Amino acid sequence: MYLKYLLPPLISLALSLVLTRVMLALAPRLGLMDEPGERRIHAKPIPRAGGLAIWLSFLLVMAVGLVTGLITNTGNLSWHWLGAFSAGSGVLIAAGILDDRKGLSPLVKLGAHFLAPTVFFLIHPLVSGFFPEGWPRGFDFVMFVIWSVVLINAFNLIDGLDGLCGGLAALATAALGLLCLVHDRMDSAVLLFVMGGAILGFLKYNVNPARIFLGDAGSMLMGFFLATAATDAVGRKAVVGIILLPIAVAGVPLLDVLLAIWRRGARRRIAQLRGETVTGGIFDADSDHLHHRLLSAGDSQHKVAVTLQVISTVLAILAFLPLFFGNQLIGLSLVGFLIVAMLGVRNLMRVEMEHTGSVIHLAIKLPGHRRRVAAVLFFYDLLVLAGAGAVAVLMETNMLVRGADPVQLSKFVMIFVIIGSLVLLVTRVHQRLWVRATMRDIISLQFAIMLAAFATFTVFSLIYSSLEWSALRLALIAFVFACGGVCLPRVALELFRELALEARNRSPLRNLVAGDYGPVVILGAGDLGTLFVEHLKSTASDYYQKMRVLGFIDEAEVKHGRQLRAFRILGGLSIVPRLVEEEGLKGVVLAITHPTQETLAQLDSLSDKYDLKIYRWRADLGEV
Repeated sequence: MYLKYLLPPLISLALSLVLTRVMLALAPRLGLMDEPGERRIHAKPIPRAGGLAIWLSFLLVMAVGLVTGLITNTGNLSWHWLGAFSAGSGVLIAAGILDDRKGLSPLVKLGAHFLAPTVFFLIHPLVSGFFPEGWPRGFDFVMFVIWSVVLINAFNLIDGLDGLCGGLAALATAALGLLCLVHDRMDSAVLLFVMGGAILGFLKYNVNPARIFLGDAGSMLMGFFLATAATDAVGRKAVVGIILLPIAVAGVPLLDVLLAIWRRGARRRIAQLRGETVTGGIFDADSDHLHHRLLSAGDSQHKVAVTLQVISTVLAILAFLPLFFGNQLIGLSLVGFLIVAMLGVRNLMRVEMEHTGSVIHLAIKLPGHRRRVAAVLFFYDLLVLAGAGAVAVLMETNMLVRGADPVQLSKFVMIFVIIGSLVLLVTRVHQRLWVRATMRDIISLQFAIMLAAFATFTVFSLIYSSLEWSALRLALIAFVFACGGVCLPRVALELFRELALEARNRSPLRNLVAGDYGPVVILGAGDLGTLFVEHLKSTASDYYQKMRVLGFIDEAEVKHGRQLRAFRILGGLSIVPRLVEEEGLKGVVLAITHPTQETLAQLDSLSDKYDLKIYRWRADLGEV
């Protein structure tokens, strides 16, 4: 029995091995060659027709299997589904071949991305299940097209290294196939494994050093297939599936897409704020994708591909936990995602952090920005207060299941919004300079919201004396959510500035050019050193772009190894020779108010011996 299900994937693997070899010889005649260039990693022309081999292998195995009865004509294993997929994927294959041969404009390619899922859905409209039964089919159509376009672009953008895009697609098909097996959906599992076999046959010739590439046709095909097959694999688990399925299927490619949009949008905004001519759009290519960054850190192509595939596997496992074992494991998945996110922000998002810091710095210098920021924050706070009150009501009534008077509950939300907004206005919260916020400012804001919550409890209890305990619980829940929501943008400003500073100063040494100050350390992990770091955070990103801060040095051994304002305290002056040798140290910023003669003598000796520049940072008050 199991041989019947194993045979189609194995045949697909063998056929793909043969057709990929054929494409190696045929690609030059078809004009499907990837020439070396500025954004290319390879040094010689390489065929990019692997996507054609995968596509033909998959369609041939499915068609022959349906004709011979090896594949049963049911569910997803049907002529109807195969015809819809052939038509939709044919659009992408044609667009991909034209793009690989002559190059297409981004808008034309995007049009093909929308046309392919539209054609598929018109032929086979029972594909998704994003919404419950009974909802208009138009909702499913719009969601399916958006979902497909996102995945098509995600895999198209990530295709930059040997074995990367194909490897991620193979992992996704394997994970989805296992999910189908767990839920006894053999038709979907065989479909996924047939495509997985075709991809594995191609990967034999695509691992580093690659002899053939997917090409745009192949990378777009990967995203489109997963979009059509993944929704059926999850079935009607709409709430969990919609949230977790994109991460499970294409976590790394989707992250790359989001970072690309964020990065390119920030660059455009920086140019606008500086009054420069805005060049380049969201769809224009750059060399800051995840694989480019890992390559710039000195890793090999093979190591980068394996690293991203491991990350993709971890994300898939976290996303599939609730899908395999039930919604009770959503909490565990969220904790895992938060840990991965924190590591990713620190190690993979330096470019985005630096650009965001520049946008914040330039935006706060605009004339009249304080009034605009105050107005935006006021309306934002109103929405947060209303949302926190509504969440409190939903939690207290178990999503309105328990008996409750809707009029009473709506009055609670209204009272909380009115009192909360009045308290925030009286305490002049919106007049504070939040880009220079301190812990005292945040605590004062939290205290104001707490006053609003208890005032709401008092007023609501006076109106409905029989609901005192319920009113107290409502007030406490509303306080917790309002506190987090109202404080978030204020804290985020300072967080982004600190992350931007850290990202800017952890740039690779190879980015330095002649005339740059180079790597430096701050001597003095005290008040003056902290003040210098705060100054770095509040200046434009290009003000100190020629100076890369490695960290602090301080003679107090108790401080060694600790963190101070996003920088590590590396050691004392004795560590300078090692920093010169390993990090290319070029200078020391002296941030001590009254340095001793012994310290100054040591600095002079180190400066002469290692050709270091010594910078003095001071904050003096003097008469003009």
